[in-house]
Amino acid sequence: MVAMAASPRVHKTGEAVAGVLRRRIVNGELPIGTRLPTEEELTEAFGIARTTLREALRILESQGLIHIKRGRGGGGTVTMPDVSRLSESFAVVLQLQDTTFSDLDMARRLIEPELAAWLASSHDDDDLAALREAAEAAKEAADADDRNAFAAAASRFHTLIVERARNTTLALFSKLLNELVENRYLLGARRADKPLMQRAARSYAKLLNLIDTGDADGARRHWQQQMTYMIESNPEDLIDYYDTDTDAAALPDRRKKPTPKTRT
Repeated sequence: MVAMAASPRVHKTGEAVAGVLRRRIVNGELPIGTRLPTEEELTEAFGIARTTLREALRILESQGLIHIKRGRGGGGTVTMPDVSRLSESFAVVLQLQDTTFSDLDMARRLIEPELAAWLASSHDDDDLAALREAAEAAKEAADADDRNAFAAAASRFHTLIVERARNTTLALFSKLLNELVENRYLLGARRADKPLMQRAARSYAKLLNLIDTGDADGARRHWQQQMTYMIESNPEDLIDYYDTDTDAAALPDRRKKPTPKTRT
């Protein structure tokens, strides 16, 4: 009974300690890459037990704010939360609500063309160089009928539009959406025929020209049209973030194997 009564208090104090450390991380007192003080230093600084401190660190680790290395020479290091971890939680919520890819694509078409327009309004030579490199890689792959290389270049081009745009909030939200459809999009690109890949490569080159000339309205319109071809058919399919067949294949085969016959 004593242990059961103490547990909520440890958890509550651990959350409070995690909150203090979290504020120090987000306000820059503990920058990305910083090693946290040792357990001894932290327990003394907060006046708490090791169990409470470890509860706080587990909370921060679950939020992607720190990485804990176990064993000798280990400890906590401040990290940037991984977008894929955020998108997984996001995907679960959407999947539980029976969200379709059509619904997801509509959201993406509202965001990414706007980012392309903003990139046309505000870009530098590095932005253009990165986009040009991806567009040329897509053209070369399409001309060579190399589906794997084209899929990688196409994915890179879309990612650059998001990363190079000048709005952090929309860029992050777009990354979350792209994480949900990336595998599906890459699969569709690998199934495309050569003419379709070449058409897409020309579309990338056209967008690059619109961005280079600062034509924001043209970039928005063009990318809105292009994104209708990005996802393979069957848009009413439900989002399925987890590949259950792959997971099942990784499990041990527990089926009873026949006993080999022995010669007599």
